[in-house]
Amino acid sequence: MKKLVLFTLLLSGLFMNKLSAQIVFQSDFETWTGVEAVTGWDGSKTNIIATGDSARKDSVAPYHGSYCVSLVNASTTAKRFSTQPMAITAGTIYNIRFYVKGTGSIRTGLNGVRQSTGFGYEYGSYIAVSSPTWTAYTQTLLADSTNSAAQFLFSIKSTVAPANLALDSVTITAEGSASPQTLYNIQYTTATPANSPFMNKYVTTGGIVTAVYNSGTPPSQSGYYIESKGATAWAAVNVYDYSHPVAMGDSISFSGQVQEYYNETEIANVVNFTKVSSGNALPAPVVVGFDKIQNEKYEGMLVKIKDATEVRYNAPAAWYVFADSTASIDTVDNVIYTYNYTQSKRYTITGVVHFEYANWIEPRNINDIDSIDVTSGIAEYKKDLADMNIYPNPNNGLFTVTVTAQGEEPNMTMTLCDLTGRVVYSEQRSSHQGTSSWPVNTNGLEKGIYLLELSNSQYKTVKKVIVQ
Repeated sequence: MKKLVLFTLLLSGLFMNKLSAQIVFQSDFETWTGVEAVTGWDGSKTNIIATGDSARKDSVAPYHGSYCVSLVNASTTAKRFSTQPMAITAGTIYNIRFYVKGTGSIRTGLNGVRQSTGFGYEYGSYIAVSSPTWTAYTQTLLADSTNSAAQFLFSIKSTVAPANLALDSVTITAEGSASPQTLYNIQYTTATPANSPFMNKYVTTGGIVTAVYNSGTPPSQSGYYIESKGATAWAAVNVYDYSHPVAMGDSISFSGQVQEYYNETEIANVVNFTKVSSGNALPAPVVVGFDKIQNEKYEGMLVKIKDATEVRYNAPAAWYVFADSTASIDTVDNVIYTYNYTQSKRYTITGVVHFEYANWIEPRNINDIDSIDVTSGIAEYKKDLADMNIYPNPNNGLFTVTVTAQGEEPNMTMTLCDLTGRVVYSEQRSSHQGTSSWPVNTNGLEKGIYLLELSNSQYKTVKKVIVQ
């Protein structure tokens, strides 16, 4: 009897789960009123029916029934194939399951959302299809608006003849709403690979904005990092969001889809965005050594590295490799802010942890970089060479260097290097108390960026020289 009761309860639970997923639209493309007119489709957002592209009736080996739809758009500019208007509800997750074959790129979309930003559209990620056999795919979209006349759609591009893309058996279901989750729940995992337990699911979350990054020309916001107050691990995430402008210190909440983008956990497709407040104190950076920073728990977190020395510079990529007191190394990158570090000089560097092949540090501005004199244990050094100037700069290889010192310094070295570290000019100089001025002639030097270093026995300073 106990087994029968248990079986009945399990069956009841499965039945209830099936009921919670409500079918809102189905199409096997079986009813056509013309070669390019199929029942339930060709909504007002459809623009694929034009010269050179089409959405046409196809009877060659459909997945189900007698017909499917052939989608042709060889251009890299996407075209839309949309449903007739239907009702959607704000906060509801819609699951779109479909079968496709052929060659091209396809993604799902929804028109009638993002009303707060004026875009009107929401899209899933493109799927690159290259197969003669039918394959099932599923994408989910979260509505941020209630709309009685929304249109679901497929966005198609780069199809290749003769197969192009064939689409069949589309089912759209309402799957409930985004689940409220803390950043800790979204990030914490013991799995390998270290993917979020909510990967490809929609969540509602929030935090304090700790960094903002830009891209494009002119640059505009591409995304930002958020973190929970008071946390020391597993409590930050990269948010890919160009639609909702933010600033460091903003407290925000939103819903979005958790994704793993080249192994970095991020949240995309942001909707239901709310800026709770601005000007909040940022979370204190977690002090961590390079020997520990590759731990997944620091991904996205604001961290601080102490006593770091630059050991290698990658000129084409403009990032630096540093070593710290743990005898370990890591990369300081330039996704958010670019700075020219000096070899042998020690730094304390603050930044968010961004995953790109490994965990890299992303300083956000000049305030994240605190240099420390190479001198150790000297309370005061009176022959301070920090006040060095170069003019004109940019120049043609002929320029003048001035330096102000508080005393005489007979043994100084002036060295000019290119960005690979190759020395292209070097000479000894002496300064007197006050301001000294020296002409430098490197006429004939190739155009580019160089680093001029002036050093004595206990101190050095470096300035950028631009030769045009």
